[in-house]
Amino acid sequence: MKIIKKEVEASIHKQHALTASRVSYAVSDLVKTLQTSLETISLTNSEVFDGDDVKQKENLLYGVLKNFPHLEEIVMVSSHGEEVVKVSKRYAISSKDLKLISEEAQFRKLKQGNFFIGSPKIDIDNQIVFDLGVPVGGINEDFRGGFIAKISLRQVMQEISSIEISDGSYIMLVDEKGELIGHSDYSQVLRRQDVFKSKGVENLLKSKTDDGSHFKTLEFNPITYKSYTGEDVLGVYGLIPMVGWGVVVEQPLVNAYATLSTMLSQLNLVLFLIILTITGLGLFFIFQFIRPVEELATGVASVKRGDLDYQIPKQSNDELGLVIEAFNEMIGEIKKKRDNEKVAIQAEKRAAVGLLAAGVAHEINNPMNNLGFYADDLLERLETENIDELKEEGVFKEYLLSIREQIHRCTDITQSLLNYSREVESQDKEVYIPHIVNEVLKLVKYPINKQNIEVDLQWEEPLPYVFVDESQLQQVILNLVTNALDAMPGGGVLTIRLIYEGKLIGIEVVDTGEGILEQNLKHVFDPFYTTKPVGKGTGLGLAISQVIVERMGGIISLENKKEVGTKANVWLPIAAEVIKNETI
Repeated sequence: MKIIKKEVEASIHKQHALTASRVSYAVSDLVKTLQTSLETISLTNSEVFDGDDVKQKENLLYGVLKNFPHLEEIVMVSSHGEEVVKVSKRYAISSKDLKLISEEAQFRKLKQGNFFIGSPKIDIDNQIVFDLGVPVGGINEDFRGGFIAKISLRQVMQEISSIEISDGSYIMLVDEKGELIGHSDYSQVLRRQDVFKSKGVENLLKSKTDDGSHFKTLEFNPITYKSYTGEDVLGVYGLIPMVGWGVVVEQPLVNAYATLSTMLSQLNLVLFLIILTITGLGLFFIFQFIRPVEELATGVASVKRGDLDYQIPKQSNDELGLVIEAFNEMIGEIKKKRDNEKVAIQAEKRAAVGLLAAGVAHEINNPMNNLGFYADDLLERLETENIDELKEEGVFKEYLLSIREQIHRCTDITQSLLNYSREVESQDKEVYIPHIVNEVLKLVKYPINKQNIEVDLQWEEPLPYVFVDESQLQQVILNLVTNALDAMPGGGVLTIRLIYEGKLIGIEVVDTGEGILEQNLKHVFDPFYTTKPVGKGTGLGLAISQVIVERMGGIISLENKKEVGTKANVWLPIAAEVIKNETI
C-alpha cells in the first residue's frame, strides 16, 4: 500500500508541476507571440509607419487591437519620442492626449534597438497592466520609432484559463516584488490581496537575482505549506522566463489528496473484508490468498526497480487473478513501448552514422595518404641509400613515429564513430558534458571544415556532472549539431553554450542559418516531420531527442533567434550527489 500511495502522490505532484509549467510557458509564449507580431507588422507595413497618413496608422493599430484580445492600448512612437498615434479599447484618444516620451527610460531602450517589458502597474481603470515595447528599425540613424502596447493581465489570465487544473486549484501570478498581479479568481487582484504569507511566494522572493529585477527559480517542485489564506495546500512555484515574474499553483490538501484518501479507504475496506473472509475459511485459504498478494507486491517492487521482464504467475480466475493478468499485460505493454523506443533510437543513430560515413572516410583518407607517402619514400631510399646510414641518421625512427601518429589519427576517428554507433543497454552514470560535446565535434569535423563553419564552444568552470545515459545524450547533441550544420550550407557560426543555473545544466546549440518558419515550429517534435530534402533526414531526430531528454528528467525546446538563425535548448538536472554536497 505504501508503494501505491507513493506512486499516486508522485502522480499528483507531477500533474501540479506540469500545470505550473504550462502556465509559465503559456504566458511567455503569449508575450513572445505579440512581440514577434509587432515586429512583423513593422516590416510588412513600413510605408504606413513612415508615412504621414494618420488615418492609415490608426487603422493599422485598431487591427492589432482586434487580433489580440489581451491588448488594452497601443501607441506608435516616432524616432524623436513623440506619440504619433494611440488607440484604446476603453476610451477615445485625441491628439491632445499624445505626449513626448523621449526622456523616459523605456524610450531609451527602444532607441538602443531593444524591446522591453515593463513592470505591472495599476491603470486609471484600476486594472493591472504592463507595457511591451518593440523597436522599429535598428539603432542610431536606423532607428525609426516603435510600438508600445499595454497588456491587460486580467485578459491574460482569461486566455490561460483554458489550461486544465485540478479541482479546487487556483493560479497566481506575482511580480518581482511578490505582489499579486494575476489570479484565477480575479477579484483577489482587484482588492489587492496580500499573498506574501504564501510559502510559494516567499520562496520565489528568496530566489531573486542579485539586482532584484526578476526571479531565477526555474524548476517546479511541489511542496505542502500554509497559503496566504491559512489553509494547508499543495503548492508549486516557478519562473515565467520571458517576463521574469513568478507563477504559483496551489490546491487545498483536502482536494489534492481526495482521490488518494478515497482509494486508501476503499483498500482498507477491501483488506478488512478479506481478513474476515480468510479468518472464516481457515488456514488453507489464507495460504492460497496471501501468496498471490505477496507476488503482486513483489512484482510491483520489481517493476519499480526497472525489471520489466518480471511476470506474476496467474493461479486463479478470480478478481485477484484478473488484477494479476491486467498487471502482466500492463508491464508487457510498457516493455513493448520501451523496446520500440530503443529500436527507434538505434535506427536514428544508424541513420546518423550513414550520413557521417562520408565525412569520416574523408578524414581517414588524409592520414592514409600520408602513410602511403612515408612507405613509398622509405622504399625508394632503401634502394639508393645505405640502410645502416639511414638508421644512424634517425630516418627510420622519424618515419616510424610519423606513421604511428597517422595511425593514431585514423584510430581516433574510427573509434569515435564506433563508440557512437555501438548498441548498448541504457546505463545511467555521472557524465561530464564538455567531453560528450568534443566527441560529437570529432564526428562532424568533415562537414564543419567543408562548409567553412566557425565553432564557438563556451562554458565556465566549475561545471557539474549530470546523471544520464552517455550514449543517448551524445545522440541528442549530435542531432542538434547536425541540424545546425544543415541550416548553414554556405558557412556560418555554430555556437555551443553550456550553462550552469540552479540545479540545472543548459545546453544551447545556436546556428546562424535562415531559421524555421513560425508556423512550422509547433511541428518540429512531431515524428516523421522534417523540413529537409529527401535523403537528408528521417524526421525522427527531434522526436527521439525529446523522448530521451524527457526520460532524463529534462526539457528540450527550439526557437528562432531574434536576429538570425535557430537556438535549441536542452535543460538537464545535475547529478544527485552534487545537489547533496551543495546542501551540506
